Amino acid sequence: MKIKAALISAAFGAVALAAVSSPAIAGPVNEAGETIGLALGAPLPPGFYLINTGSYISRASTPTLNAVVNIPVLAWSTPWTLLGGHVEAYGALPEDGVGIDHTTWLSGIYNPAALFGIAWNLGHGWSFSNFVGGYAPVKADGLAQNVWTFNERAALSYTANGWDVTAHALLGISSNDVRTHQAVQPDTITVDLTATKTFGKWEIGPVSYITSDLSKPYPAYQEASQFALGGLVGYAFGPLSVQFYVTQDVANSNVNHDTRGFVRFVVPL
Repeated sequence: MKIKAALISAAFGAVALAAVSSPAIAGPVNEAGETIGLALGAPLPPGFYLINTGSYISRASTPTLNAVVNIPVLAWSTPWTLLGGHVEAYGALPEDGVGIDHTTWLSGIYNPAALFGIAWNLGHGWSFSNFVGGYAPVKADGLAQNVWTFNERAALSYTANGWDVTAHALLGISSNDVRTHQAVQPDTITVDLTATKTFGKWEIGPVSYITSDLSKPYPAYQEASQFALGGLVGYAFGPLSVQFYVTQDVANSNVNHDTRGFVRFVVPL
């Protein structure tokens, strides 16, 4: 399970809710809570990995909103080292769909993403990673954003004695809309928090995330923030690993209360 925790550190993606212009559904381009349960600071063993993360989001808003997100990720842990750390690269092409008031359904490809970075083993169970990259623009279709978004992601992990205690911070800085040149997406910060323990093939523990807007793209925009708590259960089926976790808002500002359920599969290639 310690190896599994490192393998699934490659997962990242985005969510359609952030792409619809409304204070009730504001949020980062990356999905809040998407990296929960991952030992993101830990270096991956060299090789290629397929990670697929699916989620369902239910938001108590008017109109009622529900979203389904699927994030296939290809991770490459290279054979190279740099500055004493292990060089890695991730790429994703998320798919998403949004249901509005149980009458309208929109679906499509979300902004593709790529990140490159280094993970350092600090010793005594501690590790740290830092990745840079971002999301490419997609012609607006009601779901994806037609903006460039720079992402920097830093994680600190403790993975000794069956533990995965990880704090992962994701900074998103977005350009103006490529076609209209208007600001539409706020800059954001997200922190995903994990504190799970492995018992044989099982993994269990509390999880959380905090996300906040850092800017107002236009004067009428209301900066939003969320704080959510939840729990995670995982199981290792030989080389295949599965995680399931649920989060629910306990505090928010300028964004409606939501509940999120995630399931993740990891397959070493």
